[in-house]
Amino acid sequence: MNLIKKTLILLLFILSSFALKAQASLTIKNNSGRSMTLKVMKGSYTNNSIYETVYISAYSEKTVNFYESGNYFTKTKAVLKGKDPVYQKGQVFYVTNDDSGYSVLTITFSITESSVPQLSGGKKISKTEFDKN
Repeated sequence: MNLIKKTLILLLFILSSFALKAQASLTIKNNSGRSMTLKVMKGSYTNNSIYETVYISAYSEKTVNFYESGNYFTKTKAVLKGKDPVYQKGQVFYVTNDDSGYSVLTITFSITESSVPQLSGGKKISKTEFDKN
């Protein structure tokens, strides 16, 4: 019984320490009728790794928490039935999450539907580039 109590206290301490460090965040707002798969990439365009993948329904939002400072960028795939997917890479942004403070960021995606739909901001990329982690 004593071992169970100690284990629970240790587990609560570990979980609370992660929660306290997870203050930096990015809220992604999808202001389009398309569902989105968004990859948050850690690093620069040339040297990166996938940090987190989120799925965002049309006209909804999700929040990603960051546990360390660094450079990040997004890759987005926006899908609408009967239309070609739209792929985009966002600009590199810096997240602060340390003793000096933390970042609270928001990115809003909009798509203008036309014969060639375009996501707001960012650079158009290929499916192959989107699929690379």
